[in-house]
Amino acid sequence: MKILIPCLMTIVLYSAIVTQVLLIYDTWGDLDIAVECTITIIVVLVSNIKLINIVINNDKFRRLLQLMNKHWELFNSEFERHILRYNAGIGQKVANYFAVYLNATLIFHLLTPFMPKILDIVIPLNESRPLAYVYRAEHRVDKEKYYYPIVFHSYMTCIIVVVIIFTVDTTYLKCVLHACSLFTAISQRLENITGEADTILDDYEKIHSGMHYHLEMFMEKNSSAGNDYSELMTCLKKHQLALEHAQTLDSMFTQATLILLSLNMVVLSVIGIQFVNNLTQGEIIKYVFVTYGVFIHLIYMCIPGQLLIDRSREVFDKASAWYTFSIKSRKLLRVLLYRSLAPCTLTAGKMFVMSMTTCSSVMRTAMSYFTAFLSIR
Repeated sequence: MKILIPCLMTIVLYSAIVTQVLLIYDTWGDLDIAVECTITIIVVLVSNIKLINIVINNDKFRRLLQLMNKHWELFNSEFERHILRYNAGIGQKVANYFAVYLNATLIFHLLTPFMPKILDIVIPLNESRPLAYVYRAEHRVDKEKYYYPIVFHSYMTCIIVVVIIFTVDTTYLKCVLHACSLFTAISQRLENITGEADTILDDYEKIHSGMHYHLEMFMEKNSSAGNDYSELMTCLKKHQLALEHAQTLDSMFTQATLILLSLNMVVLSVIGIQFVNNLTQGEIIKYVFVTYGVFIHLIYMCIPGQLLIDRSREVFDKASAWYTFSIKSRKLLRVLLYRSLAPCTLTAGKMFVMSMTTCSSVMRTAMSYFTAFLSIR
């Protein structure tokens, strides 16, 4: 089933791409149809790339889930569990909102073929309205005779696209938020250690200011604070687990992200042409949904990377208070400082760091391509 289901999905998706290529071939020279077909092809390709990436990296994905399960066992203090639950809750809320949007878009597209039939009943004309389709395509058959099989094929394509995009994107976001929660938990633990050390330094100053009757209390607290070395060792081990999780996640999606980022830029460019062409037509609503979806997808790829950068950088900021640690702990702290010096990143093909800076760069590039395409037109 692990092989059969992706194969069946891929066959349906590529059969939809074939119908688009045939339509472009039959209407060669019609830029409007070419742009519309290009958008459909890219949307289908995006979902197929996501599916293929998960299939190819199935072992890494299994390893990632095993690591996440292990983290819930190792990060077992109350505040660490709270951080893990909090970020998991955010991921679930975002998934719910994303599901509402995708379902609304899917229902809108699936109802398109029924609109002429509904209007024939509500507002009848002297003749039947022309048949409507989810998207324009060329199947090399009689469209009226095989209307329902064609509509069924387009329904299957749309449902598969939405299911793949929702499943992969929400899983990706939850994995990134889990990584962020790991770094946040480590930062909080480091802050607790430095907080205890600051208290010890305050007591030490009181002793040297003449308050000698605090000496026994200070020595007792200092001996218990000697545990900062073991606490720091725990932070170092957990930081290693967080780094492994982030690196596995990046290696899984880096190649696919580069392709998806390029396709996002192209579809944002060509969809602007459709807005100009269909500014007074009913199809403008469809392209508003598509444009909003593409923009959300771009944000969905960039914001998790930015969050991971910010959260992993917090570890270095908290560990920078080296002067609050014991001499023995400082030697161990060097390792943590070195490993957290460069923040963890999610990349696109190991060339572009996924962040809000990249998001704005893609938007600017897409607008420049749109201007160039419009001038050619």
